[in-house]
Amino acid sequence: MIPKNLTRIPENILSNKELIEEALDFGCRKAKVISTSAISLARWVKLQCQFGCSNHAKLFTCPPFTPESDEMAEILEEYDQALLIHANGGTNVQEIVLHLETSFKQKGYQKAFALGAQPCNLCDHCTISTFCQYPEKARPTLQACGIDVKTTVSNNGWTEVIEYKPCSDSHPIGMILLN
Repeated sequence: MIPKNLTRIPENILSNKELIEEALDFGCRKAKVISTSAISLARWVKLQCQFGCSNHAKLFTCPPFTPESDEMAEILEEYDQALLIHANGGTNVQEIVLHLETSFKQKGYQKAFALGAQPCNLCDHCTISTFCQYPEKARPTLQACGIDVKTTVSNNGWTEVIEYKPCSDSHPIGMILLN
């Protein structure tokens, strides 16, 4: 019998082990379920976007079109966990996190939301002057939302993973927010 203060978890909700296994089966080198409280937010991260990234204000998935760190902090309060992934080299992290987001939604995580450390590459030239051609696939980068990827990864025990240039095509980190 389930105590009154607990709700029954739907049978289609996966365990942490199953979430990790699905990510590994889809081509990730590593995957780890973390608490959203272990995600490091910092305002300076968006300065790096504004004054150092050629994609700033040129992609819908980059600032100033993405949540500020304060807004992202409020968003993270609506989530309990995230699946942190480290993809294999040469893979498209955005494609992996989007696949996992879709799969997790089908399995009961209605609020699953994907973020990756690679810039959007869905269009040859972003249609920023009109509207996004692929809103069902486009997701903001971790950095664009004020997430300090290096500190987040390091805080979660992956110190060997942090030697990558943020928001580059070669950055192998991604995350799926989970409810």
